[in-house]
Amino acid sequence: MEREEYGMKITNYGPSGLNPYMQEMQKTETVKKKAVKTNDQIEISSEALKLQKQTDPARQEKIAHIKDQIQNGTYKIDHQELAKSIYNYYVNKK
Repeated sequence: MEREEYGMKITNYGPSGLNPYMQEMQKTETVKKKAVKTNDQIEISSEALKLQKQTDPARQEKIAHIKDQIQNGTYKIDHQELAKSIYNYYVNKK
């Protein structure tokens, strides 16, 4: 072992030629990587699926129209109306 002025430096290598402290750190990192590789899943209830299918045809048409405008780059936002709507939502939410 080597000693430094203010601390101890461990450079002892085991019989396999690897630093045992580095081996332990590598094991810890491997466990962390394996834990991260989980697959999250989401389940939608049958009731939610029914509600999703039961939308008003006029609303679906409006949504389709807005989607087309967004894709074509012609969708315009009325910033003043948006600001008023947001303001009214939070003021009347009390």
